[in-house]
Amino acid sequence: MQRKVLESLYNQGGFTLFAISDEDVLPTEALQKFALALNAGARFVVIDFTGKRPFDGNAPLQAADLSKKNLDASDIAEISSTDVNITFSGTKALPTTDTEFRTLYHNIKSLEKIAPHVIGIISTEQVENVGNLVSMARLLIMHVTEKSMNSAAAFIEDVKEAQKAQILWLSKERPARRKYPKARKAIRRNATATKEAFALDFQKNPEKLAKVVKKLHKISILVKNPLDGFPRIIRNSFPLLLIVAIIAPFLFVTDIDRSDSNLRDRIQERNLLSVAPSFEYTFDGNESMQRIARYAIGRFDAIITNEKMVKNYVAKTLEDNGFKVTSWEKGNLNIPPKGTTIRFSRPNEIKRPASADTIGAAWKYWTSVISDSIAYITEFYHEQATATQRKHNGIDVASRQGARILAPFNAKAWTSRDERGGVIIGLVRKNDVILFMHCDKLLYLNGQDVMPGDPIATVGTTGHTTGPHAHIVTGLVNKKGKKRIGNVRYDVIDPIKWFYKFKPSSK
Repeated sequence: MQRKVLESLYNQGGFTLFAISDEDVLPTEALQKFALALNAGARFVVIDFTGKRPFDGNAPLQAADLSKKNLDASDIAEISSTDVNITFSGTKALPTTDTEFRTLYHNIKSLEKIAPHVIGIISTEQVENVGNLVSMARLLIMHVTEKSMNSAAAFIEDVKEAQKAQILWLSKERPARRKYPKARKAIRRNATATKEAFALDFQKNPEKLAKVVKKLHKISILVKNPLDGFPRIIRNSFPLLLIVAIIAPFLFVTDIDRSDSNLRDRIQERNLLSVAPSFEYTFDGNESMQRIARYAIGRFDAIITNEKMVKNYVAKTLEDNGFKVTSWEKGNLNIPPKGTTIRFSRPNEIKRPASADTIGAAWKYWTSVISDSIAYITEFYHEQATATQRKHNGIDVASRQGARILAPFNAKAWTSRDERGGVIIGLVRKNDVILFMHCDKLLYLNGQDVMPGDPIATVGTTGHTTGPHAHIVTGLVNKKGKKRIGNVRYDVIDPIKWFYKFKPSSK
């Protein structure tokens, strides 16, 4: 049920019965504050176990007068706000028929127009008729002391309607289980709210008690107005659906594909793209042309691109496809709408280096170990720093965040972590080592054997990095090597040289 609907139903008001005993003077001030705090749900009747008149100075309205006919506007205008205290004392004062009780309820509700709350008093002398009034109430609050314990419990035990009502028992003690079993059971239904309410001390904190009562009123509304339609079906069937969800994995076991062809298909796809004079790419609405341009230039010519190369190539590609150079510009990027297909051709305007043919095979190999069809190299290995480049002990392969890193051969996995490289996983064979740095998640543990094509980790941004990529380091196993992963020592070599030395051997 929506919150606004629940508030609307609550604001329509309803009776709250308040039973009090063993008080020389009824705590009128606390009751007034309590009623004001309840607002629209403030119409309540006090069941007086003491038999004393709590209000002095005002002539109370007799319940008998309010149960004979519905009050109209002129009747209400004649009643002053000081008269809105109702007594049900006397043997014939309490209504005896359903019609009279409905009339009484209507009139008390109408009196809200001249007073924010209505207080009525009934005496326990009319137990035979009070059941009808109890059945109209949303809540029965019982302020009980040790002296009135038995009389309050007997009241619930004798009045059937009270046994079905929501009861807030403001006492630490409970009725005897054997002597008052029905009363005990009725009180136990709101045990949590009762404990909370009793701890507040009604006379000191009537406003806080009103908050507890409001909550119970709304619960009673929800009980009487259960969910309908699809939400009700979901609620009722949830336990069954939960059991099915738990059992299903044991009944329908999925076979694991243990083949290691995972890597070969991707290599074939990339080979086709790199050898063909052009390829088409369909955008998803989030990918930029600049990213695909970097991939295309690298695939065709094995070149690490700069901003000027990418800008010129994107402009030429847009023109070749019949679009304006400024199409889909967002800042420094061009982001085509979802479903847009663009053909990327070999960048003939870019001078192709002589080393492109030599590096091409290694380029395809290193980008193929990342399960991202548009992965590309962003930086090569540099043994020493120069005026134009920094020292770099591996190659960087740019990829989407979370793309899987695939094992290129049989090996044993070792993991580590440091501030610069972040999360690291290494693959060690007999003579050589490959490390993948800046990983997001590791999919293998130390000492585990991996097969070709197995996902071993995912691409991330851990350590020192400006974006998602894999920093790949290769090395030769050496017992006196300067570097170490797991229990293996090694010396770093250029990943391009490593490719030509070890690529033919995939065992």
